[in-house]
Amino acid sequence: MHIRCLALAAVPLLLVTLSFPQQIPHTEFTTLTGASAVVPKDASVKPLLLLLTFTHKGSDDVIAWNKRFKVSYETDPRIDYYELDDFQGVPGFIMKMILHGMRRSVPEPERSHAGPFYTHEEDWKKLVSYDDPKVTYLILADGRGHVLWQTRGPANDAKASELENAIVKLQALQH
Repeated sequence: MHIRCLALAAVPLLLVTLSFPQQIPHTEFTTLTGASAVVPKDASVKPLLLLLTFTHKGSDDVIAWNKRFKVSYETDPRIDYYELDDFQGVPGFIMKMILHGMRRSVPEPERSHAGPFYTHEEDWKKLVSYDDPKVTYLILADGRGHVLWQTRGPANDAKASELENAIVKLQALQH
């Protein structure tokens, strides 16, 4: 009898938990051009598109996604776009070499939208249901950082179309 009461008491808590969208962790970073950035931005109304990688292998997907986008989000003023690479725990002297290589290999205008992050690795991994270090994880959030859509892995027509549709719907809601 008591077990049923406890189970029924937990149902409203579960429904409340499921009704709130996931929130991206507040993360400060420096882009490859040296500019300070933060996600989510305070009081932003623009959609936020993030491409996250947790190892160098994931960067192959970023290149494929950037080729697949119908609109170049690096230059689109209607959206905040960042490519974030996880480097939490990498020693500073090694990080300097990595950053030098990244600056040389990442083309403009991507450099102003790309950068390493050093905090909240576990929060990011939990958010994207991380299980494969070789893929990129995409997140579309509203300006406050509430996750509205996400996918992972290599770009394909279906995923790209789904992303484009989600962005159009989000922008329509904001106007």
